[in-house]
Amino acid sequence: MKKICFCALLLVALTSATIFTYAQAGAPVIKADEILKSDDSFYNYVGLYFFKITRDIVPYDAGLKVISKQTFFEKLSTGSYLPLKLSSADGKLYYQLCKVNSEAGKKRLTYIQSFATIFLDHYNRQGKPFPTFSFTDINGNKYDNTNTKGKTIVLKCWYIGCGRCEEEMPELNAIVAKYKARKDVVFVSLAFDTKPKLQAFLKRKQFNYQVVAGQRPFITQTLHINAFPTHFIINKNGTIVAVVDNPDEIEYALEHKV
Repeated sequence: MKKICFCALLLVALTSATIFTYAQAGAPVIKADEILKSDDSFYNYVGLYFFKITRDIVPYDAGLKVISKQTFFEKLSTGSYLPLKLSSADGKLYYQLCKVNSEAGKKRLTYIQSFATIFLDHYNRQGKPFPTFSFTDINGNKYDNTNTKGKTIVLKCWYIGCGRCEEEMPELNAIVAKYKARKDVVFVSLAFDTKPKLQAFLKRKQFNYQVVAGQRPFITQTLHINAFPTHFIINKNGTIVAVVDNPDEIEYALEHKV
């Protein structure tokens, strides 16, 4: 009798825990048909909610079953799913996959598909060691695996003429200023361009990262990066904890992942 009671109580406890977990996520903040009804509504949703999927989210499949983040990105990379942001009671980020069948909807999803493919690549780099490196910036400062050990590195890959790379520089400068007193956080950027071109560029554009010239081979052949800007956040052990593409995600990674 005691065993039966215990099993019953355990079942109730587990059921209650499951209900509690799922209860944290509510209905979509915007319904799929509302998101996909026009280009304006779609891109407004993308700007508000889509790029947050790179953070620590709880991903669900179309049937509200929790799935891995890798599976979530893999599904989005097919171009057949819309990530629906769900309302929540606990402040966490919940997303559910929504299968899209209409041709008009799928055309809009090509935008999400292209970014989801990049996000999947970035996600798969997490937890892996950053490659062996030895850089000398345009001011003669040297950075390698030895003298940066015990420090967090924020590493930007960019080139002159990349619009987004230049547009984000004021926000990146603000992050550098915020961590100015932290000697254990280093901000370095790898650029395609030559030292003279970078020196000329920096006379007209303030950028407070340390800048390393002539890094196209390392960026494209060692890191295999072809989307810009791309930022690596590397922890004190030389492990990649995040790969992101905007200042908000850099700040999030510095606050939550290192």
